[in-house]
Amino acid sequence: MDAAMRMLDLLGPWIYPLAGVGACLLLTIARATLLVAQLEEELPASGAPHHTVLAWGVLGGVVGLLGTVIGFGRVAVGARAATGAERTELEAMLAVMWEGVLVIVTPVTMGLWLFTASLVAWLALQFWINRKLR
Repeated sequence: MDAAMRMLDLLGPWIYPLAGVGACLLLTIARATLLVAQLEEELPASGAPHHTVLAWGVLGGVVGLLGTVIGFGRVAVGARAATGAERTELEAMLAVMWEGVLVIVTPVTMGLWLFTASLVAWLALQFWINRKLR
């Protein structure tokens, strides 16, 4: 439980857009599942109802990459401040830089998990549509 809380803490402000994308992804999967369940012989005129699932996943990945860019910025600030510093200052700056590295890794990891989940859901819905329309 402590590890999960630490990961949520490392997401910082990125938890809100990633949680929003995750919630929209779940709602879109539920809506697409209901629409696919109602398919009879052909796709509706609006097209396949499950493509937005993949779009939400891509958005999750992009939001995670934005968090990565911010994390790189934190590391760069720490590295720039380390020039000519004393040992104790360097240790403090390294701690700040390591937090930046964690900020780099955590949002992109969550974004990629959202993308992976959307891809799996999209593939399952695509398979289901193909089976129903044969």
